[in-house]
Amino acid sequence: MINPWLTITYSDYENHMLEVGQAHVLNALTDYYLKEYKPANFALIGCATGNGLEHIDDEITRNVYAIDINSDYLQQTKIRFENKIKNLIICCIDLQNDKLTLSNIDLAFCGLILEYVEPEKVLKNICEIINEDGKIVIIIQKDKQTSFVTKTKYNSLESLTKIAKEISEKKIIDICKSLNLKMVHQRKIQLNKKKSFLVLTFGVN
Repeated sequence: MINPWLTITYSDYENHMLEVGQAHVLNALTDYYLKEYKPANFALIGCATGNGLEHIDDEITRNVYAIDINSDYLQQTKIRFENKIKNLIICCIDLQNDKLTLSNIDLAFCGLILEYVEPEKVLKNICEIINEDGKIVIIIQKDKQTSFVTKTKYNSLESLTKIAKEISEKKIIDICKSLNLKMVHQRKIQLNKKKSFLVLTFGVN
């Protein structure tokens, strides 16, 4: 089966995320954690078209790794940010099946990714690139009596229902604990009456 993420156009994805009100929340969270942790080396996991990268401060963050499975999304990221970010490194990779070759990452931001992969494999992959003082910010979606992928006029997103699954915070915490990661912070953001984001931050120390 072809991964549905390879069949959805970047315009459909962006417009869907705007319509469901999630794009601006992810953008604001990226901004917040960049300011909170001031990473010299930053990895945006599942970067899509680079939402949030406009908040990079080149005086603080020396290397930015934009990581996604979809090369078309990454091409848009490159077009939009290669002249704004001094050292933008584009990484087209299937996190579930291919090993990340980065190292010494201070902050990995992983927003709404684990619902579409095997979280054990992907978290292990991410954990191995974090340095001893590094942090991993994980955002998962919580739903109440609604479909996981919200229906919009962008029907191509409905193909994600083949692989999407809600994941519990307990499972994430248990996996991270098995990887010797420690919980740093947890917060909930209510998007609407039926959907919310849970933001979990883990550190090596």
